[in-house]
Amino acid sequence: MRILYLTHQYLPRHVGGTEVYTRGLALRAQRAGHDVRVVTHVESASLDPTDYGATETLVDGIPVTEVHHNLSRAENPARAEYDNPTMVELLGPLLQAARPDLIHALHVMKLSGAALQLCYDLGLPVILTLADYWFVCPRHTLLRWNNELCQGPKHDLDCLRCSHETHGFAAGRLQKLPVPVMRALSSTKLMNGTQRFWRDIDAIRKRWIFLRQIAERADCLIALSDFQKEMYVRNGYDGKKIRVIQHGLETDSLEPARRRSGESYELVFIGSLVHHKGPHVLLQALARRPHAKVRLSIYGDADGSNSYLDSLKQTAAADRRVSLMGTFPIAEMGRVLRNADALAMPALWYENEPLVVKAAQYIGLPVIASDIGTLKTSIKHGVNGWLLPAGDVGAWAGALESFSFPSPAPDLSIKSMDENARELFDLYEQIYSSHRCSVPNT
Repeated sequence: MRILYLTHQYLPRHVGGTEVYTRGLALRAQRAGHDVRVVTHVESASLDPTDYGATETLVDGIPVTEVHHNLSRAENPARAEYDNPTMVELLGPLLQAARPDLIHALHVMKLSGAALQLCYDLGLPVILTLADYWFVCPRHTLLRWNNELCQGPKHDLDCLRCSHETHGFAAGRLQKLPVPVMRALSSTKLMNGTQRFWRDIDAIRKRWIFLRQIAERADCLIALSDFQKEMYVRNGYDGKKIRVIQHGLETDSLEPARRRSGESYELVFIGSLVHHKGPHVLLQALARRPHAKVRLSIYGDADGSNSYLDSLKQTAAADRRVSLMGTFPIAEMGRVLRNADALAMPALWYENEPLVVKAAQYIGLPVIASDIGTLKTSIKHGVNGWLLPAGDVGAWAGALESFSFPSPAPDLSIKSMDENARELFDLYEQIYSSHRCSVPNT
């Protein structure tokens, strides 16, 4: 079978749960005899549209097509954020040349819903994994612009402020008009020098319904947890169309956690160094407890510069107990966790079955995590870790000073990547066979 994986970004340019999972799935599909390709997006720094296009490379022996584009150069960026016609222009020839038998979309943010629409138009069977909340949230985290947790849009302009703060859409004082007034005015398509504002308003209003309709056309819609499925159902999705299939875990390098004794303990954070992952919560908590006997190793890409990352670096540099460790090869996960006494997951958003938490639980390493989302259901307080209020620096500071560590047994019931791959390959065959039988002979 010719299988094409779609993802918003990929290795080695980006390292995260979706990227690691996509790699593991693609490698196993290739080993199983399938013809595999990954198609991903690359954010181009160029403002010249003639520089946008596709390039070919190999990553771990897997053919990877990188589609280069810059959203800011789209004719209608607010619409292109979720429905980008340029993606159709760039992907169309690629799909027709590759002639895939099946599409598995792991994440289509940046590729946009237009990539899925193209697959449907070409008559290709599609499996869509809901990796996060992008289909209902322009920030993909259900974390509002002011860092308040969100349950999803309450009306068609509820995402206006988030879209503006995140992407710069709908800039102007008219944004402060009452929602009913903006809704009425946008429908009249007023110009008078404000046409871009009203165009953005129109696009923001249509985002949710467009993406729901696109997502629900997939042959199989996969959520990664019961919690995530519930959130999508709460936002208008048909629960009967969503199947819960948890990601599998790469287990080859993982060994049982070591029990160490000493006056201090080793805490490790592994993840993207971005606000919604919450590494600043750990740093601020440590700063409040200068005498706490804790050493914190933070693993994540610290290259580059932005206000948040610069602040993290400055805070970390001021505390001798903190080390910024950078990234590490996937195969080194076991080594990194083996040197820790606990894993910290101070997330501010609804983390969705993070693989690093599964890895810690698999080897019996306790996890300190925020009491939200799937973390709340996967961690048993006082048994295999601790649950603390998300973003509550005081609570985290107190906990860092007074933990008595449980010794959880390794959870060997966690699904392995091999098991997950076999489960998905069976699903591929079912959908491909069903789709082939339903296509009339020509």
